[in-house]
Amino acid sequence: MSETILRAEKISFSYDGYDPILKDISFSLKRGESLGVLGPNGGGKSTLMKIIAGLLKPSSGEIFFNEKPVSEFKGYPFHLFSYVPQSSELNPTMPVKVFEFLDFSMSLYKIKNPKLIEELLEIVGISHKKNSLLSKLSGGEKQRVLIARAMIQKPQLLLLDEPTKGLDSKGQDQLLALIENIKKRDGTAVMIVDHNINQIIKSCQNILCLNRNYHWHDHKDFLTKNILEDIYHCEFEHLLIHEKDLGTDHPHNHHFCEHDHDMIPAPISHPFIRRKP
Repeated sequence: MSETILRAEKISFSYDGYDPILKDISFSLKRGESLGVLGPNGGGKSTLMKIIAGLLKPSSGEIFFNEKPVSEFKGYPFHLFSYVPQSSELNPTMPVKVFEFLDFSMSLYKIKNPKLIEELLEIVGISHKKNSLLSKLSGGEKQRVLIARAMIQKPQLLLLDEPTKGLDSKGQDQLLALIENIKKRDGTAVMIVDHNINQIIKSCQNILCLNRNYHWHDHKDFLTKNILEDIYHCEFEHLLIHEKDLGTDHPHNHHFCEHDHDMIPAPISHPFIRRKP
């Protein structure tokens, strides 16, 4: 039986004087498995990711790595995971080549192995871009560079914040296939926060649906249309119609639907979601 890499137990978070962003959120992730996090804007997905990455401290609850609570580590256990931000967080004007960027990252971990950079670039499929400037890379190529950097320390867990944002469907497929290969190759556990419902359900074994104080966590085979409607507060057929907007810089607001639901052709089939009998 696979060992549990990450476990969250009744995580709650709120900013001073405001309503809770998260309330009593619990889930677990085993070695070699992937967890996709879905939910509307403002539902707490990014906040949860920041808590796991140690950038925010929960108001209550506990995070466990390898079944050991974070409070028992000497400092936060950054050596166990790598956090991969959105590629847009790379400075677009930075005059640095791909090889230099990874070499600098290796120096932070006090690793001196030029062959490792070559190996990582080969794994992520951009060895031919080694001497290219980061500023000249496409969004998908930048994301691959960030994944290569994350793999330097051979983490047990990869935390990915909207890795497919800004990519077309082909780029999304390629990037998620790469992540799947890394998962199988190294037995790495992967947690992905993303707006792309189709891609996440297709590529992740387990799903966490999140909307502040309501959440659902289980194997994707048990995910139903009704659960997604409860999370997004929007008819599922409507959700699929607007899904093409979810990976752009202007995602559809699911709390304030402007589409006339009476005009939606019924019902739209979905290959990954079963309907409740």
